[in-house]
Amino acid sequence: MENYHEPGKKIPFLKIILIGILFILVQSFLQQYDKVSVVFSQYIGYFTPLLYALFTAVFLEPIVKKTESHFNMKRWLAVLVVVIIFLLIIIGFISIIIPEVVQSCRELYDKIPFIQEQAGKLLNRVFDFLRDKKIDVIAQSEIQEAITGFVRRNLGKFRDFGFSFVLNVFWWSVAITKFFIGFFMGALILLDKDYFIRIIKNGLKIVFGGTRSEIVYDFADKSRLSLLSYIWGRVIASVFVAGLILIVTLIAKVPYAFLSSIMILIGNMVPYVGSILTGAISVFLVLVSEPGKVIWMLLAICTAQFCDSWFIGPRIVSQTMGIKTFWVILSILIGGSFFGPVGMFFGVPILCVVRLIYHLFLEKREKNENGTIL
Repeated sequence: MENYHEPGKKIPFLKIILIGILFILVQSFLQQYDKVSVVFSQYIGYFTPLLYALFTAVFLEPIVKKTESHFNMKRWLAVLVVVIIFLLIIIGFISIIIPEVVQSCRELYDKIPFIQEQAGKLLNRVFDFLRDKKIDVIAQSEIQEAITGFVRRNLGKFRDFGFSFVLNVFWWSVAITKFFIGFFMGALILLDKDYFIRIIKNGLKIVFGGTRSEIVYDFADKSRLSLLSYIWGRVIASVFVAGLILIVTLIAKVPYAFLSSIMILIGNMVPYVGSILTGAISVFLVLVSEPGKVIWMLLAICTAQFCDSWFIGPRIVSQTMGIKTFWVILSILIGGSFFGPVGMFFGVPILCVVRLIYHLFLEKREKNENGTIL
């Protein structure tokens, strides 16, 4: 048998092993998605503080760097100032916003029977209006029963969630503890950033070698910047949208102002899809509680989304990401189908990474065709 191995050339056993392990993991995930999801959900809790730490370090690094350079601070002092500010923001959010949201949830829970009754009456008025306009609706009773059942089931889920939320105090205590442990570990990473960067570069050298490790690190750094641009852009846009809606609804004394603002704040982190869903839920809650105030909720949502779509979004998100709307929606749909809400949020950053890989290979191919060396 002919030997194709060149004498004196080392076989990259470590790369082959890593690629093989990665291939096995991907194949197992695709073939046994349900089992892999169960195992992943059972053991991911052990690594949750580490994930919080990495996210905290990556998320706060630009702020620490700007604080360090702008105020001419030492590294440790800049980290301390940023950490204290964010802890105060978190504590203020927990102590001011959360009680209002809990109060709104309690009021909403007490009104569940009333909301079901109002939803039925609203649906009857819609069908009566259609009959007055001589618009025939096929299978009216089946449609009415289906919509009423849908509202009843989802309100029941909200009631069950309220019970589990209140009773599962131990789980929430553990989750909050893990978050603060991860936050503290992230601060330690920020304090000794150069040390951890050196560890990462050395690990890449072991796996990819000297020259390729620099390419891989540069690619990872560009991916990190894309992720930060997206997250910070969505955070700023969502805070603006939720803040504007909160101000308008508080002035107009719209019910569930804090609850609606928090839902829209979270939902707006997912472009297009999240803001539409949470906005529709907020409008529905006001519609069945105080129909006369729904115009203020619609006005606040439309105004905030208009500002987000035409001013904030293009300036903060679109210009930094450079991705067309079609690809954004497609990435959200694919991410959501595989990983739910988390996949919908990280679908766009993952698309940015794919886009970077695409341009990297395209640039390499063009240089090779022009007779140059990458």
